[in-house]
Amino acid sequence: MTEAPDSKNDSFRHFAVWLAALFLVVVGAKLWVVQLYGSPLLLWDQWYEAILFFKPWLEGHLRWEDFFAPYCEHRILFTRLLDLGVISLNGRLEPMLQMTVNAIIYAVYVCGLAFCLWDFLGRRKGWLVCSLLMPFFALPYAGENTIWAFNSQAYFLAIFSVPTLAGLGFGKPGGRSWWIGLAAAVMGLFTMASGVLTPLAVVGLVILRTIKLCRLEKQNLITLGASLVVIGLGAALYTNFAGDESLRAHTFVQFISALARNLTWPFFDAPGMALFIALPLILLAAWYFLPDFQESRAAEFLLVLGLWSGLQSIALAYGRGSFGEDFPASRYMDKLNVFVIASLFAVVLLARLWLRGALSKKFTLLPPLIFAAVVFFGLGRISEIVVEKLLLPTRMMNLVAEEQVKTFMATGNEHDFLEEPTVRPDPKVALAVLHDAKLQTILPAVCLPPADSHLTGRFTAVSQWLLRNSVLILYSGLGLAIILVGRILICSPLGLAWENLPAFITLLALLAALGFVWSKAPVKRETIERDLDYKIAAYFKSVNNTGRAAVYERAADALQQRETSDGSGRP
Repeated sequence: MTEAPDSKNDSFRHFAVWLAALFLVVVGAKLWVVQLYGSPLLLWDQWYEAILFFKPWLEGHLRWEDFFAPYCEHRILFTRLLDLGVISLNGRLEPMLQMTVNAIIYAVYVCGLAFCLWDFLGRRKGWLVCSLLMPFFALPYAGENTIWAFNSQAYFLAIFSVPTLAGLGFGKPGGRSWWIGLAAAVMGLFTMASGVLTPLAVVGLVILRTIKLCRLEKQNLITLGASLVVIGLGAALYTNFAGDESLRAHTFVQFISALARNLTWPFFDAPGMALFIALPLILLAAWYFLPDFQESRAAEFLLVLGLWSGLQSIALAYGRGSFGEDFPASRYMDKLNVFVIASLFAVVLLARLWLRGALSKKFTLLPPLIFAAVVFFGLGRISEIVVEKLLLPTRMMNLVAEEQVKTFMATGNEHDFLEEPTVRPDPKVALAVLHDAKLQTILPAVCLPPADSHLTGRFTAVSQWLLRNSVLILYSGLGLAIILVGRILICSPLGLAWENLPAFITLLALLAALGFVWSKAPVKRETIERDLDYKIAAYFKSVNNTGRAAVYERAADALQQRETSDGSGRP
């Protein structure tokens, strides 16, 4: 099913430069979110991870079975390996460092996805592939995964899914890529419970081919059998977690409502947009079954990519159907965006197939750019909502938690520590962690007594440097992309011809993105924390807790004075 090489194909060397630009944009954008909203304190699941996993490790009785033990309904082997590895190398458990590592892992996944799209679409117009992907992974709509150091399992799920779909789905059975895909499918089972849906998507791909060919070929039969074995293994590993019962869809109506929210993403309040988003994939599926269809390999990859995300949407609609009334939780959007990406590149492929005439060929890139413009509007809108409703409130609650932990480590007063609002989700678990002498040897500085609060890990300085320079990294990625598009236009013999209009539009979009980042760059972590401290102080005044109000007023005043003395704030 491999197409003949095209004389207009990009060289890998040229595409690798575009991948570098994409990598820098994604890493810079993720680290910028961490710099603004991340907390140096353990957050939610990390308190349990410390008690259940790091404590037995420090005490010398961690078993290999513990790495595979279920956590809720998941088996998070690779998250545990990563966290333990980072702590071992760094010497301390530092959430900001873990978030930095997660951002790099995610950028690697994005580059892998870009490579697959470029390869399956004929290794042409790599600049378009990377340019279209940048907004999907630079905007902060999935900020929950970005600032939750524990959530690397979502990134591992994504990073193992790509080689599974590409290798197991398209490699020759017994070949290197096929074995890599099969190994990735098994490893995906130890990321999240929905990792079992990746080989299920490969089964869907085999069924699609069988319908088209009207027969089940031997190599597809082998792939089908291997996928079913992995699915069986995943079913055997699944564990039901009673604590998640309340989050599940309890009625068919609730399930359908949640599924509609997932499938209309990012237009969560416009149900009719589900058809707009899905239509390119529907048309591509219909076109795929035509006898003279020439782009089977590309179409199959886009369809299996959309199927993977669609299966994730269905699983989320059932498993989290009663969670999130307006739109899906931010941490699930790293799964939902793949469906939209598959649909966008289906437009790219369909336009290439349908607009073949001498005149119409000039406009082949306009349909995907128009489709992308509509989608990017939705991405920008939902990103603003996530910032206002998730990232800022989370930073506010973390400021309270950080202050509570610092005060407790200085005074040892448990009564004050338990006074609400305090550390979430369970202050008693946090107390158990803070009291543990073994865990004290690896806890971050914010969790240490005042005399030891200067202690840091081996890579703390590296992480802090990357976070301080996150905007510069983002500038570098956008600047490199602008240079590359400019080079395309300068080297083109067509000048201002219609054929170059998409490149001009892309250049303008990249310049606008650079301008947007430039306008937002003055927003500093200190400015955000100052405003939040004033809000926290106002809250405590409203409940007549003047003592705690004074703490946050002093903190806000100190930040205000620092900004004024630095010349970056208003007197």
